[in-house]
Amino acid sequence: MKTLFIKHIAYIAICLGAFGCIKFPEPPVVTPDSEFNISKTFDWKTIEAKIVSYNSTFSVLNQYGDTIAQNLPAGEYPLYVGKGSLLTIVKSNVVLEDNTKAISTPSSGTKTRVFFPSQNNYATVMYEDLFPFSGDRDMNDIVFGLNIEYDLDSKGRVIAINFNIEPRAIGSTKTYIGLAANFTGKPVQVSKIVRKSTTFPGINNNHSDLAPIYNVDPKSGYYNPVNPSDQENADYKVAPFTGNFRSFFINAPTDTKFVNVYNDAVSVASHKFTATVTLNSVINYSSFSLLEGYDINKVNISLFSSFEDRAHEVHFKGQLPSKYFDLSLFNHTGSTDFTSAEDNWVWAIMSDKSVRHPIENVKIYDAYSDFSSWVQSQDIYNWYSVIDISKLYTATSFNYFN
Repeated sequence: MKTLFIKHIAYIAICLGAFGCIKFPEPPVVTPDSEFNISKTFDWKTIEAKIVSYNSTFSVLNQYGDTIAQNLPAGEYPLYVGKGSLLTIVKSNVVLEDNTKAISTPSSGTKTRVFFPSQNNYATVMYEDLFPFSGDRDMNDIVFGLNIEYDLDSKGRVIAINFNIEPRAIGSTKTYIGLAANFTGKPVQVSKIVRKSTTFPGINNNHSDLAPIYNVDPKSGYYNPVNPSDQENADYKVAPFTGNFRSFFINAPTDTKFVNVYNDAVSVASHKFTATVTLNSVINYSSFSLLEGYDINKVNISLFSSFEDRAHEVHFKGQLPSKYFDLSLFNHTGSTDFTSAEDNWVWAIMSDKSVRHPIENVKIYDAYSDFSSWVQSQDIYNWYSVIDISKLYTATSFNYFN
């Protein structure tokens, strides 16, 4: 255990050492929550990369007929899909323009794209806000739908990544909640972020909601991730999406901080928005990964949330923190991995499907009866299939799978 702990701290130091002096935390002393017997190798993901290849322009569909990729140039691609997905390659008759400077837009107007989890469908992302402490495990402190579109040029290189965010619920009392993407691995930098929304057009030019947590350089129609006057604290690996998640809910009640976590309360609509991220390098799609372990030869995309400030970052299992993460919080997790507790429980999970979130104070494994089996044996991946509807949010629908 001691050797593993030292290796983990050294690993973080190597990745973050360029950002300044790091004070290593003392070994944690906590009382474990042993409600489950969760293997240390359990990765908490229901997604996997499936390799597809073809010798001419092609598209890819899953077993439901959903588009996973469209008009890809000939080659090999690791597509991130739900575990157990069955993929079909369909030859495309679209002739790609020789376009390496902008989004590949053939004469038909159809773009070359890779989708996650699929075109027009959303995965579900859920966070707990009491990191580094266990919390109530209802996994509804932040809930949003996630759809990612990778825009490719005619050579199969990523020139922009569109993060489509569908805010769904807040079961947290925190005032400021930030969402962002962290790019680790290959030495790339985030150069530009453009936000758009059909119901909230003001965010295209008004970036004030970012200010509580993120220090950005605001422009007309976009923003850069770091204010140039504060280069000492620059963090070009992070693309901020919002610093005030609450501001995206329409006419939310003022007498409570909870939104869409009680079925007997008023249902609150939200503004869906897209954050388009441009990097300083145009890199082949095959060099990207999603929520995978650190690999210097890959650009790994990791989503994280921040509560009240950047020090309290909540990451998915196995991901690296940004330079602003407070390493002293490591003391409280009781684990050699800051992204999981001593019993290997986590503060962030994602389903590749659009699933209902638990109502307030209902543990996710009480609402989904297969969840316990999943975390203890991982012999299933669709933990969301068997539900207790009385323990899930039903006051509105976000095109739920269940």
